[in-house]
Amino acid sequence: MTMDPFMNDADKTLAAFADGELDGEHNLEMLKRMAQDPTTAQRVADHQKLRGAVAQAMDDPSMKAPAELRDRIGQLAQDEQARRVSKPSPGPVPTTGSPVLAVIGRWIPAAVAAVLFIGALVALNQAGETGPDRLITSAQILNTSMVDQFGDRHFKCARNITPMHGTDRFPQDLTALPGALGEYFDQPIDQDVLNLSSLGYDFDMAGLCVLPGKGAVHMVYKSQAPTGQTDTLSLWLRPFEQGSGIQDAKLYKTADPTENFPMLVWRHGDMVYYLVGDSYDAVERAFDAISRNQG
Repeated sequence: MTMDPFMNDADKTLAAFADGELDGEHNLEMLKRMAQDPTTAQRVADHQKLRGAVAQAMDDPSMKAPAELRDRIGQLAQDEQARRVSKPSPGPVPTTGSPVLAVIGRWIPAAVAAVLFIGALVALNQAGETGPDRLITSAQILNTSMVDQFGDRHFKCARNITPMHGTDRFPQDLTALPGALGEYFDQPIDQDVLNLSSLGYDFDMAGLCVLPGKGAVHMVYKSQAPTGQTDTLSLWLRPFEQGSGIQDAKLYKTADPTENFPMLVWRHGDMVYYLVGDSYDAVERAFDAISRNQG
């Protein structure tokens, strides 16, 4: 592995460990450090994921980073040049060719890694195709801040930390809920789609929520008492709007399934579903159950 000369010693050691290049003594020290510091362990895991993704992208020359990303990298390079314009140059800078590449200097390895990594994500997503549904990151329809807001709202509403608004508009009886939702949305809602009892979850309450957008309804499900589980699920419904970028028969997911409140988003006909839970396994099982009943 070729080390970036601008990495600090700790970063170099971590990268070398992730790539299997440390000797026995230093390898043992890093293992102890990871056991004591979850952040270090996560950084090692992230480095290994990135390395594998980049390798896959390099193996497939057809994988290209989006033009938007390349433009962003060019802008970052120009910003870097402006920041360092008053500092002495570490060496001669070429003056021919692309002006962006001419000033990118020591920062170019990171830029190349970014391009390859995005290309790798494209490759991994395409490789995961199993039919009409394709897993793609929710970043294409929701930014990180919005995803975090969904997780926060799920946590607070499901645990009654923050009162849910508009609960008087919808019954707490699951058998009566589809009719109320159908009237509210002016389109039929199948009761089987909303019933997660077979997975061990009971419907708890529904209320109005503007988080996904105006006119959305938030439903909370809690684990059934006999199961001994304490996890919860949140399901938002909102009518589809043109221009939202959400395609039919596509499943969108948060980039890291191991995060605190993983999220799945999909569109079925004229309705968009936002599903958040306490674990990816629970969210995935709930999605499978709902999608089967959607037909």
